[in-house]
Amino acid sequence: MNTSDNLFRFTPNVKMADAISRHHSLLTVLPRLSIPLGFGEKTIKQLCDENNVSLMLFMMIGKIHIQDNYHPDTEELEQCRMTDLTQYLQNSHNDYLCNKLPHIESHLNMFLGNIQERYATLIANFYKEFKDGVKKHFRYEEEVVFPYLNEISGCSKQRITKKGSSRSAINKQHDDIEDTIKDLTNLLLKYIPAEVLPTERIDMLMDMYSLADDIEKHAMMEDRILIPYIQMLESKKR
Repeated sequence: MNTSDNLFRFTPNVKMADAISRHHSLLTVLPRLSIPLGFGEKTIKQLCDENNVSLMLFMMIGKIHIQDNYHPDTEELEQCRMTDLTQYLQNSHNDYLCNKLPHIESHLNMFLGNIQERYATLIANFYKEFKDGVKKHFRYEEEVVFPYLNEISGCSKQRITKKGSSRSAINKQHDDIEDTIKDLTNLLLKYIPAEVLPTERIDMLMDMYSLADDIEKHAMMEDRILIPYIQMLESKKR
């Protein structure tokens, strides 16, 4: 980290363009909160106000992307609207399934036919395992976790018999997904054939590393915001 990064303070009054220029992964956050590009010199607070986005939620997400050891406290969680949190996570799911995974698949389909059959089969199976794990995890959240959160927050009258705040269940799914994508990336690094253009090989690997980082941040979002948020609401029900 250079000196300018050490001096950078991530606050609501920072210009969004400055924040993104220093921390590029924040770009993935904007469409999931329906914040459009082309914001000029506007600050984070101005853009959140204009787009009806919870400022506290954006700050928590941003800090997870920027600060490795950041964990929001109860006061921060209490200032976050539950509907904004679940909508962000739902939008993230849609982004993975409709954009990021199809983009990865388009790369894979270009060169799998040129790899030795045993390696092609191995890579294809790893990718299927990864994609199936992602879909399973998203279904669990959408069918169990989100409805449970709606229930305990008073936004739904439906009774959910299965708790959605199992940290161990969610973390196990995260670990499985992250392990699989690491194994897949290593396979691609070693066995993408020489016949594939260097630029295509590098693009594919960069996309895989970017996806792995993004999924890691998504998992941290759930572990550090979603689950503590649920547990905070549960404690108020006791």
